Amino acid sequence: MTAAGLAGNPAPPQGGDVEKSGWLWKRTRFTHLWRPSWFHLRGAELLYGEDQQGPVKSIPLLGAAVQSADPLGWTITPQDRRRVYHLRAASAAEHERWMRHISAAQSDSAQRGAHTCVLQ
Repeated sequence: MTAAGLAGNPAPPQGGDVEKSGWLWKRTRFTHLWRPSWFHLRGAELLYGEDQQGPVKSIPLLGAAVQSADPLGWTITPQDRRRVYHLRAASAAEHERWMRHISAAQSDSAQRGAHTCVLQ
């Protein structure tokens, strides 16, 4: 993972679908190890996978609870509450950018009549 790959978009766009891409650390479900994954925020869905060639899994953000865990990490609990996703950024600044983009994506979706979101 390079610093250039972590840069992503500096600020969420105003209006329209929010998009952001970059490397984040995701804690694995069963072994709880931290692994780098490529994430792409598109609308109210956070897609991820092992590389930039095509994220293959998704985290629905509609109605999800997003909670900051520490200066670099946060959790996302989708509305169905079947799983809690633990994510970390490489820096506090990158953490802040991702949190702004996720919040904007949830807000945009709510304004379009989708389910409301919970930010903590």
